[in-house]
Amino acid sequence: MKKILLSLLLLVFTAVKAQQNNHYNYEIEVGHDNDFLIIYTGTDRYYTYGINMAFRWRDKESHLANKLFKQPIKSYSEVKLNVEAYTPDYLSDGSPDPNAERPYAGWSYVNYSNVMAFEDAFLRLGLDMGVLGPGSQADDIQNWFHREITGDVELQGWENQLPNQLGINLRGKYGFEVIEGNWFDMYSTMDASIGNIYIYGRPMIHFRIGNFEPVQHSVGQDNQLLGKKKQSEFYFDTGFGVKVSAYNATIQGNLFENDSLFDQDEINNLIFNGYFGLCFLKNKTSIEFKYHLATGELKSSEVNRYASLSFALMF
Repeated sequence: MKKILLSLLLLVFTAVKAQQNNHYNYEIEVGHDNDFLIIYTGTDRYYTYGINMAFRWRDKESHLANKLFKQPIKSYSEVKLNVEAYTPDYLSDGSPDPNAERPYAGWSYVNYSNVMAFEDAFLRLGLDMGVLGPGSQADDIQNWFHREITGDVELQGWENQLPNQLGINLRGKYGFEVIEGNWFDMYSTMDASIGNIYIYGRPMIHFRIGNFEPVQHSVGQDNQLLGKKKQSEFYFDTGFGVKVSAYNATIQGNLFENDSLFDQDEINNLIFNGYFGLCFLKNKTSIEFKYHLATGELKSSEVNRYASLSFALMF
């Protein structure tokens, strides 16, 4: 009898252990956005660079989100540090172009998000808090990169960047499958932000070709931590959408002051967004490379192009 009980306990322990080990619990990620990553372009302009680092952890099954929604879900939490820089075009000596369309702006912030996976969809809810202005240190980072890494000229217009202000934004993103398939699928996302830095909504449609997991577990939307331990992905990813922008502080300044830098008829409130790239995931390592383009935030602006590259490791 004792042997039978011990055998049953051993089987239960083995099953529980296997269940606990079929996924990773933590992930770190580093990423960089830059038009420098596009070989044929030689200028910093508009959204000129972004640096980000993220730490993610898988939530316990007893997470509060389970109480808010009827169907069983998995979820993870994320803390992300971000630095972003926005500049007008400039002359070859680094001086501001007299015909420059937009002001210099740096935006550094911390984001906390919680991501919930459903049967065929996901929901991301988050909060940004940071500084827009010289306190972001975006100017020093860009000029250091030009001076020490690329050997380019230092930009001379950062001294006139937008003044400091505290930034707070609430963010949300919902994604769901539209057409499911083994090597091709289509899904849709809707993301939005409300706060004193950005106010917008952006519906998009996405297509994937290759070897991929369901979107709620896929690297293309940073959801790989919710997948299985030994899953792998390698696919072509593309998407298109329209950003309906009501306010952009990196162009218009402080939301609570009546001193917008541009008249309303100069601002482009409907901005086309598109991207294409490759996503890779093998066991615990993931890599993403994407090429992005967007129409100008001002009606006089040209198309903005940049590339993004990120590496993530689960453990």
